[in-house]
Amino acid sequence: MTDRVQVVSLAVSVLLLLVVFELVRRRKLTEEYSFLWILCALALVLLSIRRQILDATARWLGVYYPPAVLLMVLILMVFVASLCFSVIVSRQRQQIERLIEETAILAAEVRELRRGDVQSRDTAAAAPDRDLAAGRRGA
Repeated sequence: MTDRVQVVSLAVSVLLLLVVFELVRRRKLTEEYSFLWILCALALVLLSIRRQILDATARWLGVYYPPAVLLMVLILMVFVASLCFSVIVSRQRQQIERLIEETAILAAEVRELRRGDVQSRDTAAAAPDRDLAAGRRGA
């Protein structure tokens, strides 16, 4: 790997790591999800610094140009992250659907209770009128 490619890949890897830390600091990314990105950035930094690891991996895979392995690792990491986030989104969607159902049930119960309360108030309000009317008749 040429020195220029190594410097650029190291700079991009460190930049990714710094961006992840900044997003966590600003609370735009939770620690839970940042862990995956930090691991990816550290792996890229390691591969950028340790040229031997990249060269050995390229030889083992039969890749002529070792920086192409760096790109393959990056693409693999993005696919893994996408899969993890798809699982998270699916789980959250199920939770949202469950909460919507529970909210609808609770809203129906509140309406029912309010209807019952209004009817009991109407009955209670009508009772003194009946008593008054009955008292006048009896007198």
